[in-house]
Amino acid sequence: MATGAATTKQLVGLSVKLEVVTKDKLRKFVFGVTKTQAGDVDKWSVDFELLDRTAVTADFTRAVFLDVDIDLKKVPVSDVETTAHKGLNQSQVDFVLTTLSANADKFRNKLIKEDRMRRTIGNLFPVRNA
Repeated sequence: MATGAATTKQLVGLSVKLEVVTKDKLRKFVFGVTKTQAGDVDKWSVDFELLDRTAVTADFTRAVFLDVDIDLKKVPVSDVETTAHKGLNQSQVDFVLTTLSANADKFRNKLIKEDRMRRTIGNLFPVRNA
């Protein structure tokens, strides 16, 4: 490269799948994290899926699915990017197995509304630095 030349790098698209399987192997939480860009505007979204089964030898079935746009005014983009690049940390896994799991059950049983479930999914990212 010539001296004084400038280079830049810009990530305009990304897709990664993050999974958490419970210790008893009966539930799987799947997060399809995607970054897209239109013009100069970044958009992050998550396809959230809760899969469960009755026995370890049975196939997983979909219990909950939601496509969630991440509100970057409320969720730091750096938390989303770090999670997408490095995966879930222990604080996030704990959040999935407690808060998110409980709310997914409530959502499935129509005890909470979709908006609350979407907020819970979005809260996965800031938990990284809690």
